[in-house]
Amino acid sequence: MIDTVRLNIKAGDGGNGCVSFLREKFRPRGGPNGGDGGNGGNAYIVGDSSINTLLHLKFNSTMYVDRGGHGKGKGQRGGNGEDTVIKVPMGTVVCRMHRGGEKEFLTDITDDTPRLVAQGGAGGWGNAHYVSPTNQEPMLSQRGERGEYVVLFLELKLLADVGLLARPNAGKSTLISRCSAAKPRIADYPFTTVEPVLGVVTTRGQDFVMMEVPGLLEGAHEGVGLGDQFLRHAERARLYVHVLDGLSEDPVADFHMINRELQEFNPALAHKPQVIAVNKIDVTEVRERRAELAGALKNAAAESPVLSNGADTPVFFISAVSGEGVDPMLGQVIEMIERASEQEAAMLVEEEPAPEAPTRPSRRRQAAEPISFYKDRGVYVVKSEQLERLSALADTRDYRVLLQLWREMTRLGIARKLEDAGIEPGDTIRIGRAEMEWF
Repeated sequence: MIDTVRLNIKAGDGGNGCVSFLREKFRPRGGPNGGDGGNGGNAYIVGDSSINTLLHLKFNSTMYVDRGGHGKGKGQRGGNGEDTVIKVPMGTVVCRMHRGGEKEFLTDITDDTPRLVAQGGAGGWGNAHYVSPTNQEPMLSQRGERGEYVVLFLELKLLADVGLLARPNAGKSTLISRCSAAKPRIADYPFTTVEPVLGVVTTRGQDFVMMEVPGLLEGAHEGVGLGDQFLRHAERARLYVHVLDGLSEDPVADFHMINRELQEFNPALAHKPQVIAVNKIDVTEVRERRAELAGALKNAAAESPVLSNGADTPVFFISAVSGEGVDPMLGQVIEMIERASEQEAAMLVEEEPAPEAPTRPSRRRQAAEPISFYKDRGVYVVKSEQLERLSALADTRDYRVLLQLWREMTRLGIARKLEDAGIEPGDTIRIGRAEMEWF
């Protein structure tokens, strides 16, 4: 089961603006009519209930979103780039990865609302935007804004109401196949189940999702038997049915071992309510030990330092093969799910909502950095996203272009800073990849 994947996403760049002048018969001075560039496409992540793994993304992990079209003459605006929608299973946690390896939580996909994860660049302005009473012949247009590049880490944590926990070969697969329509592989040897199995259980007129977590060994929180990967999926469950093998040499020790692994992996898991289900009551040996086991497990639950329901933990003796005792256990599970839902609703009212990834793009982003400059081997290097977008398409051999760039630098205040730094006519300045002489 593929439940983690890394995605590299490049949102679409904005289209370039156009430098154009109207040339029509009987309208020799029609003026500038360069159109704007179109906006680059965005990348969204959306939940899809028909998908249950991240396999479709494992070998398609680099995505390039469509860029916006370039502007044209006669005021024609470039077309917007088409958005890319990435479908993932419900329960996928999306994090942004930074250069140092740190992960920043973005969103938790629990519904089909599209979440914006990479915003496309805005289209550049055409020269028609730069007309003014003092500039009747604008020769500048903007390069399209670059789209965002993000590296995402997707982690699937299956959504389920009830998780089945046990050591290997305790009868979890048989139990979930009896309670639901799930058809897991069943055999008389350990680790028959190697990935989580989901099934919908219908009882007393209500439905809930049950998940079988593959068998856990001692040291599972450290990765023994892939236990850390299995326990990740158990984090979503509201409560656990702790299945114990009635034929085990020491069911109480098995009970403590599983709870210890939950505590070591994530303390929040160990504090969730549990139902203890001792399996194989149809075997005479287990039936004869029923009273002894019930008392020992009640005491073990009461003495547990982490179990939330402690001495109130219900203990059922069931047979996953014959179905004996399963229905009363499911009735208890329904009651506990309802109580857990009420507690979760109360906590949501009290807690402040966590920041979520936006569902709509903010069309015009602010410049990443303020305008600045530095001197490199006698060349004044100007750092300004706005000026770089203007100079990228400019013909710096044309004195009109140079004059208009100088006006923009004066308007933005960088010209005064350069003069204060001692720049003189004839010195070279560099804006992006364009170089020109100061005058």
